[in-house]
Amino acid sequence: MAAATSKFQGKNWVDVGSVTESELRYFLRLATAMKEALRERRIERYRLAEARDLFAALLFYEPSTRTRFSFEIAAIRLGLKTVGFSGTEATSVKKGESLLDTVDMFDAYDMDAVILRHPLDGAAKAIAEHFTRPGRPLCCFNGGDGMNEHPTQGLLDLFTIGECCGRLHELEIGIAVDAKYGRTTHSFPVLLSLFPGNRFHVFTHPDLRMPRSVIAHLKERNVEVVEHFESGAELRAMLPKLDFLYMTRLQRERFEDDAEYYRARDMYLFTLDMMEGTKPSFGVGHPLPDNKENPAIHPSVKRHPKFWPKRQAGNGVPTRLTEMALSLGLLGADFDGQLHEPAPVDPVFYRERNPRGQKERAEALDIRPIASGTVVDHVEGNPYVIEKIARLLKLSARGNTYRMGVVEARKRPGTRKGVLMIADRFLDEDELRLIATIAPGATVNDIRDQRVARKRDLALPALIEGLQEMTCTNHRCITRPEYHEHVPPKAIRVGSGNAVKCYYCNNLMESHELF
Repeated sequence: MAAATSKFQGKNWVDVGSVTESELRYFLRLATAMKEALRERRIERYRLAEARDLFAALLFYEPSTRTRFSFEIAAIRLGLKTVGFSGTEATSVKKGESLLDTVDMFDAYDMDAVILRHPLDGAAKAIAEHFTRPGRPLCCFNGGDGMNEHPTQGLLDLFTIGECCGRLHELEIGIAVDAKYGRTTHSFPVLLSLFPGNRFHVFTHPDLRMPRSVIAHLKERNVEVVEHFESGAELRAMLPKLDFLYMTRLQRERFEDDAEYYRARDMYLFTLDMMEGTKPSFGVGHPLPDNKENPAIHPSVKRHPKFWPKRQAGNGVPTRLTEMALSLGLLGADFDGQLHEPAPVDPVFYRERNPRGQKERAEALDIRPIASGTVVDHVEGNPYVIEKIARLLKLSARGNTYRMGVVEARKRPGTRKGVLMIADRFLDEDELRLIATIAPGATVNDIRDQRVARKRDLALPALIEGLQEMTCTNHRCITRPEYHEHVPPKAIRVGSGNAVKCYYCNNLMESHELF
C-alpha cells in the first residue's frame, strides 16, 4: 500500500553527502526486503505504484547499460511508465538546448521523476536545485554526473559489500586502478564512512589518485585513507588483509592525455591466482563495464564464487526500485530516524570593531593620506591579490582615485600585507563579501573627515554566490560559462581555513581562486 505520509517524499538522490546514517540503514533494510520480493515474484510487495499514474523520464546524455536499464526495469516493476532518451542524437540538445531547458520540458509534461546521466560535473545537483514545484515535487536521481559522483551506484555498491562481507563496519576496503576519473569510487566510500571502523586502501597510478575533496570528506569523518602508488605488488601483498576489493575500468574517454592512459594501463590486473590466501568472506567487485581488451579483472576469475560484479549489477534493480519508491511516497511512512537537513548558513562574514581603540594609531598612519573613502588593509602580502581586488571593484573603469601596494608591517618586521586606498568611495555589502572571499582576514575601514569612522574585520563567508566573475576552477563543472548551461556558480566554506568547495561539483579550491 502506498505510504501517503512518507518522510522521504520528494527526496533527491543526487549526492552522497545528503544521506544520513539513519536513512542509509533504513534504505538497506528496505532494499533487502525488496530484493527478496523480486526474487520470489511477490508482485504486491513491489508493484507499489500500480494504481498511480506516475511517469519517470530517463535522460541519458552518455552511454549506459547497467544504470539505464536497471532504472528502467525498476521503474516498470514499481508500476511507473517510462519515457526519455539514451544519447542526444535525436533530441533538441543537438540544436543547442540547455540541460535546464530540456528538463523543464519534462517538468511541463508533469513527470514525477527524472533520472539523469550527464557528462558535466554537478549536473544532477543543478537540476535538483532548479525545481521548486509546489505540492508534487519532481524527484531527481543522479545516474552519474561527469567525473563527480554516482550516488545511486554507491548505494548498490554498499548493499553488495554488505551482502558479501556480512557487515558494513570494521572493514578493510581496497580500491584499485582508477580513483580519479571513476566517479563510483567517489560515492560508495563516503556512504561507507557513515559506519564505524572502516579503512580504505587506494591502489593506483599517481596520476589517478582519489580527488582531494573525497579524501577530505572521509578525513572529516575520521576515516583513514591509505594511498599506494608503487606497483601491483602492493596490492598482492595487501589482499589477505582486505575484506573487499573494488576494481575499476580505466576510462580512456575521460583521459585528457594519452600518455597518462598508457602509463596506468598495465599497472593493475586481478588474476585468478590472486584469490589464494584471501579471506573466506572476501569479494572482488567492479561497477562495470570492464574493457575486454585491457580488463581490470581477468576473464578466468568470472566463475569464482568470490567474483561479485554480476551480482553487484543485479542489485541495481532492488536498490533503485527502493530509492524511487521512497522519493515518490510509496514507502517510508514508518521511518523514525534522522532525515538529512541542509546545514544552516551563517550570513555574517565580518565583525565590527571599535575604530577608536587605543591600538589604532599605527593603522591611522596607514590611512592618513585619504580624507574620505575606503582603506582595505591587512590583505595577504601577495601583490596579485590586492591587484585582483582593485580589478574586480572596477576602480579604473569607474574613474576612482586609488593607490595600492604591499608594505611591511611596522610591529612585525618581515611580515607583508597589502593595502588598497580608494578615495571618495564606500563599499556596499556585495563588494565587502567579494573582498572577504578573496582576502579573508582583511580589514575594511571607512574614512570620514580623515578619521576611521567604521572598521570591519572580514571572514570567509559560509556561502558564496551571486558575485560577478566568480568561476569554479574545475573546467568540467556545469557552472563554467563555456558550456552555456546558465547555472550560477556557488561555493561553500570548508573547515576553518580559506578552502571552499563548489556546491555542485565538490571541487576544492582556495577562496581567492574563484576569481
